[in-house]
Amino acid sequence: MANQLNLQRQLLGKMSTLISLALLLIGVVALSFGSIFVKWSEDGLSSNATVFNRLWLAAIAFGLWQFVKGILERLKSDEPVQKQPYTQKDVWLLLSAGICWAATLVLIAWSLTQTSVAISTVLHNLSPIFTSLGAWLLFGHGFNRQFLIGGAIAIGGAITLEFEELAIATVHVQGGIAAIVSAVFFAVYLLIVEQLRTKFAPMMIQLWVCGISALAILPVLLLTGDRLFPVTQSGWLSVLALAFVCQVFGHGILTYSLDKFSSVVVSLAHLLEPVFSSIFALVIFWERLSFSNWVGFAVVLTGLYIAVSSFITVDSTLDEATIVAHDVST
Repeated sequence: MANQLNLQRQLLGKMSTLISLALLLIGVVALSFGSIFVKWSEDGLSSNATVFNRLWLAAIAFGLWQFVKGILERLKSDEPVQKQPYTQKDVWLLLSAGICWAATLVLIAWSLTQTSVAISTVLHNLSPIFTSLGAWLLFGHGFNRQFLIGGAIAIGGAITLEFEELAIATVHVQGGIAAIVSAVFFAVYLLIVEQLRTKFAPMMIQLWVCGISALAILPVLLLTGDRLFPVTQSGWLSVLALAFVCQVFGHGILTYSLDKFSSVVVSLAHLLEPVFSSIFALVIFWERLSFSNWVGFAVVLTGLYIAVSSFITVDSTLDEATIVAHDVST
């Protein structure tokens, strides 16, 4: 009987992990539509203005979500809702997350104007290396050999995706440096949000992040003299889609996943974004995919399978150890 209960608990634990993983992949799929929505836009907005509109629209959506949630909580309970106090550390972490996210988006956008898409994409996709390094240095997280091998294979696959473009790309040092720095900021952003998820709901975190990021990007637009808002219907549809599909839905799920998976796993899963984007471009725009693209897809998927399966194995082993310890104590 005890063995049957243990088996059921293990199966439920694995099922919960697989459901969380599937949800994370859905979030990455939503993010992958970003390049499609930008391509649909014919408004002539600069990249930074597009990002600014994506962020302030998403901030309004998250704010309305929190407002409605608060009203529903008051209706369900006669007692006043207990709010978690913000410590000075919380405020600094939320501010840092917003600034890091704004820096990530601005730097990757500027990098694309200074160097080729291939070089910018490959260098930005090095973020799992910086995330792993930060998790090890700051929090003492260790990684088994299988996870490290899988991560290395996935990053190699991401480079293979752009192999043909890299062969003919024109190298501009400043664009490459900007892409690398954007990867660092993205890694720091994930590490900070992982810490915030121990206390705050994902929607509250994204409300702060989007609001702070929009305010951080606004001075850049004012200094460059870029137009702030779209003036055509297609422009508004594009930024609305970016805000609700990519930021609210996609990044909302990624933020939620940081309570289930480490920032390193989430950053590795983010490598699937160019894979899905390329497939969507093939289906929607009939863009040609080369042999190296298909090889890159296969390598990324293989690496992620190796890395994430090691995580699931370790997680289920820990669950089993916890169950045994509980049985012994009783």
